[in-house]
Amino acid sequence: MIQWGITCFFDKKEDFRKILELAPNYPVSFLEIRGERPFFAPEDLSSSDINFFQKIIEKSELRVTLHSTFYDINLSTINSYLQKATVDCYKKYLDLAAIIGAEIMVVHAGHIHKDAVAHQEIQKIAQTNLVNNMQILGDYAAVKNVDIALENSPPNPNQLMVWEPHRHVEILKLINHSHIKALFDIAHAFLHGHDISKYYEMIKPFLTEIHIHNNDGHTDQHRSVTTGAIDYDSFFRNHTVSVPVIMEIRNIEEALQSLEWIKKFNE
Repeated sequence: MIQWGITCFFDKKEDFRKILELAPNYPVSFLEIRGERPFFAPEDLSSSDINFFQKIIEKSELRVTLHSTFYDINLSTINSYLQKATVDCYKKYLDLAAIIGAEIMVVHAGHIHKDAVAHQEIQKIAQTNLVNNMQILGDYAAVKNVDIALENSPPNPNQLMVWEPHRHVEILKLINHSHIKALFDIAHAFLHGHDISKYYEMIKPFLTEIHIHNNDGHTDQHRSVTTGAIDYDSFFRNHTVSVPVIMEIRNIEEALQSLEWIKKFNE
């Protein structure tokens, strides 16, 4: 049986209560929290805010993962001053993950600016910094009893560090840390034109989580799993999946459509 989960792009914390209405009606066992402003960021959360989320998580009886920030941050930065700030930021997110009982924290690998990517030396610095940063965070995550999941990114004007399966595996092997694993975002892979079945089989030995959502093949829309060009029914009928599958949907209405789909799929 697939371990289904859900996340939604809430704008305010009060909307989070909707989880309590939805969870009992659908076959979900995981909840992923989107760690971005204005909804859920360490610098904004008071102790009473955290208590609010903890109580809802406890009542929901769902297992938790946390998608940490990817706004204004770059794990592959070539700037040594920003490198320290980036690591410090993700440590704060790991602290938060531990507080709310998250088993997995999701990160994006970052990028090299499009104007700098032609320089081989800069590419080497970016890769070295990414690997070193992830190893530092892996050690910190181990203390917090959290695994970090490195996600393949959607198309970007800049040169991405992880966007295809060979690169995804290469970076994970270079990091070589027991608490650093892979997250396969099927919709992101689809936008890059990859064969999602081949990507899945290649990344499967490193995998700890999957993201699903849908799009038109051109932009990262995070639509309902039934609204777009990706045939998820066929994918899950043809592959054995043992890691949590999180539906990462842009609004509550389409999240409900996705939840109805998994109910039918499980039947």
